[in-house]
Amino acid sequence: METVDIINNIMDKYYFTEEIKDDEELKAILKKEIDKSSFNNAIYTLIEKKDLETVQNVILTGWLLNCFNPSNEEPLRRLLLLNFHNSHEDIVDLFQTMWNNSTKNIPILLKAIDNIPEYLEDDDFKYPYIRKIIYAIGAQPQPESLLALEQLAAETNDIKIKELALHQLEKRKE
Repeated sequence: METVDIINNIMDKYYFTEEIKDDEELKAILKKEIDKSSFNNAIYTLIEKKDLETVQNVILTGWLLNCFNPSNEEPLRRLLLLNFHNSHEDIVDLFQTMWNNSTKNIPILLKAIDNIPEYLEDDDFKYPYIRKIIYAIGAQPQPESLLALEQLAAETNDIKIKELALHQLEKRKE
């Protein structure tokens, strides 16, 4: 049985039912079945599976078990730009907090601004998501991140994006 199937089965049996009382119980169950290596395998299969629930379950498992690691960065770069799932904000959070030491992330994050998933297109969701992306760009290595933010502010026709980029530039230059 593939790791993603194991994760989905655990989530279906325990997380989406009243069978467990808290995240600690779920963590204990997941830890019995999932280690870093099997988690990495699950991450790599997300793109080929193209299943919303599977992406949610694997991302949640990564957060619960603290399994995210550098080998997940490349597949999640690709996943960020795909629109069959709804875990974009979680992935952007990883690029801001964990994977913030590679200039390779900057063009991917910039593409994400131009590739807003349908479920985030409403302005009430779009701009908070774009803010997260801009913060993740700002967290990447300098001076490349600053140059990217300057270019974004100069080239966008969206006043709100320009304001967000300029605000992040000010914060990063302090």
